[in-house]
Parts: sequence; structure tokens; C-alpha cells
Amino acid sequence: MRRFSLATVLVATVALSGCDRPPEEDIAAQPPTPPQTTDQSLELATDSGTPLESRRGEWRDALRALLAGPDADTLATADSRWRDLYDAFNRHYLTLAAQACAGDRLAVLQRLDAWPLYPAYVDALPAWPDSGIVNDPALELTGASLRRQQGATTDGEVALGFQPIRLLIAGAEGAPRQAKDLRAGAKAESDEPAAALRERRRTYLQLAADQLQADLNALDRDGDLTLTSLRCALETLDDRLASLRTHRQATAPEEGLYIPSVSVKILDATQPATALAQLSADANRDARAALEEGYPGFQTALDQAVEEDSWAPIGEWLHAHGGAP
Repeated sequence: MRRFSLATVLVATVALSGCDRPPEEDIAAQPPTPPQTTDQSLELATDSGTPLESRRGEWRDALRALLAGPDADTLATADSRWRDLYDAFNRHYLTLAAQACAGDRLAVLQRLDAWPLYPAYVDALPAWPDSGIVNDPALELTGASLRRQQGATTDGEVALGFQPIRLLIAGAEGAPRQAKDLRAGAKAESDEPAAALRERRRTYLQLAADQLQADLNALDRDGDLTLTSLRCALETLDDRLASLRTHRQATAPEEGLYIPSVSVKILDATQPATALAQLSADANRDARAALEEGYPGFQTALDQAVEEDSWAPIGEWLHAHGGAP
């Protein structure tokens, strides 16, 4: 199986440009959609523990330390800070989805955490030692080129977001990352080919981290939420949970589509419990009332979901009310 060899597949199908743009300039093709005059403006309060911004800062510091001096400690710290950030992202997911819906940025939200993916599309695995973006010197590494690699020919070709970043810093099950894989420079002339690959891995990691921060910035908005955008956020989370049910066992990286077991663990620990708690909070009573008015049966579905500790009643309510309010 050699479908991941980018030199023979991707470069032939994806045209590269000679210039790059800052990640922020490629965030959304459409401007934010203004609320409809008949759509009620809402607020969605969040109480998810450590603020997402704090976790973002900790991750930035850990990545900087890792690239400055890759060793066992900085590698372990970067992995730990990635886990903390991914946990916070999932605890804030409903709010981020609502902001994405309000600003026509669902593509940005999807790029932040697309899965399942083909891990050998990102970097080599034992079964495919020459595959992946890292191992394709013909592919220019820029922010723009990585954005073009995202879903270049199929959804599983994931080049950006949380999951490729973790593959770069931690590897995959059965193929863990070593600190030496991220060290700059060549020790000797014979080490130069390997050093070039390590440098590409370092560059890729930094570019992917920059895009992650830019995409989170794009969803860091206040206000502009409406009944429509909140309903859209619930649908987005419902789709995500359905995908998790389908792919949660895909934790073997060399068997095709893959989602790291650590990602499954964090998803299970945060969703749907966080969303149900957020929707049930006293601070969001007005949002609940608006949903009940626009889509009767929401409150009953929420109460049942909380009692059963299950998203299923919300999913059934969403499917029963597919139209606009």
C-alpha cells in the first residue's frame, strides 16, 4: 500500500504556488453573515474551568521550548500541553461551534480537529517509511501549501489541526516520536539526509501550530449569536458525536483511517457532558427559552439527556425539528 507517497500522488494533483499568505488571510472565503431580522440575538455563557486562552499560551511556550531544545523532558511537556489544550478545546466546543456558525466559519472549526485521518499522509510509519508530507521534499512547506493539502483528494487527508500536530510531536501507536526526530542540524555529512527530514518536520510542526492559533483566533468572538447559530452549533456537535461513534475503534494507525486513542479518551471525558452542563446552566436560561420557543420540545429533550447522561435525546429532538424556526 503506497497511497501516501506524496511525491507520486499529491504533487501530481495539487498545484503549488510560489508565495504564501499569513494563515489569517485564508480563514474564510465569505464575510460573517449578519443575523436575520427575525432571528433572536442570544448569549451563551461558558464555565469550563481553565480558560482556553490560558491553555493556548501554555502550549505555545511548550512548543517553543521543544523546538529550541528537543529532549525527553521538552517532548513530554509538549505532549502534556497538547493534551491540556485539546481538552480545553473540547470543553469549549459548543461555544466555538456557535461562533463558527454565526460567522460562517464552520470550515475553520472542521480544520481545527478533522478526524479520522490517514497518519501516513503526515509522516512516515514503519509500514510506509518514505511517505507523508514530511518525507516529500518536492512539496514546498508553507502555510498555503499545507492548507491546500487539507482534504486534497479525500477527507482522510488531514494536514492541519490538532491531530497532525500530535502525530508530529508524539507519533502514533506503535511508532512513538523520539526527541532526536525533532533536532536541528546534522551531526556529520552522512547525517545530512536525515537532518533535512528533521528540519522539514520542525518546519511543518511550526506551520501547523501557527495555523491552529490563527483558526482559534478566528472563532474567538463575542456576541453575534442567534437562535439559528445556536441550533447550528447543536447540529454540528451532534454530527461530531455520531462520527465518534462510527470511528472510535480506528486506533490502529496502519489499518487505514485513524484516530489516536488519547483523542478518543479526551473526547469521551468532555463530550457530551460539558455541552449538557453548559446548556443546563442558570446563565443560559434565556438561550434555553429561545430554543424551546423556536423548536418546541427542546427543554424536555435536554432534561432527559441530563437525566440519562446521554446525548441521544438531543439528537432525536434535532432530527425531529429540521426546519427553521
